[in-house]
Amino acid sequence: MEHWIDHLVLAVPSLDAGIAHVHGLTGVAPVRGGAHPGVGTHNALLSLGAPSYLEVIAADPDQPGVARRGFGLDEPPTEPRLVAFAVGTTDIDATVAALRDAGHAVADPFAMTRRRPDGTELAWRLAMLGDHVGGAHPFLIEWSEGSSPAGDSPLGGRLVALRGGDPDPAARAALLAALDVAVPVAPAEAPWLVATIETAGGAISLG
Repeated sequence: MEHWIDHLVLAVPSLDAGIAHVHGLTGVAPVRGGAHPGVGTHNALLSLGAPSYLEVIAADPDQPGVARRGFGLDEPPTEPRLVAFAVGTTDIDATVAALRDAGHAVADPFAMTRRRPDGTELAWRLAMLGDHVGGAHPFLIEWSEGSSPAGDSPLGGRLVALRGGDPDPAARAALLAALDVAVPVAPAEAPWLVATIETAGGAISLG
């Protein structure tokens, strides 16, 4: 099975602030992608060279009643922070089965959709690995055909490298090795993630 770094998740104080931050770093503004209904977030997207992209994500003020938002957005961050990444697969059910056979805890896949500002509906399936997500601990995603934003979002650069830190680096490294995804993991008191992106103006670090 083929796996890849599908997208990076940048949590931001507000979507406007996040778009401006990424525009300043890369010289290219992410395009608004729309809201995640019932989840309480909305996003903007920047291609990092297919099949990878950057998701700038913030709490959606038009969804005030959501009890719990993902990626730590119940309390919006004071500054942009790279919080997570997704590993892509063309067959999420087979990937989940293989990981379970190897002794890794994986939740059942579930479906999500999002409607873009132009009315196009995107569809995908996610699966959580273990009991948390963040830092060097990824989640899984399978896009419906033609739905990945990596192919039609503005190109802001190319993802060169991704590295992370974790209180249990051996466990994170074992999971990433099972997925055959090259993300070095260092010991750390708290999870962290840093990406190196080659832009038209040179290499930048996003963390």
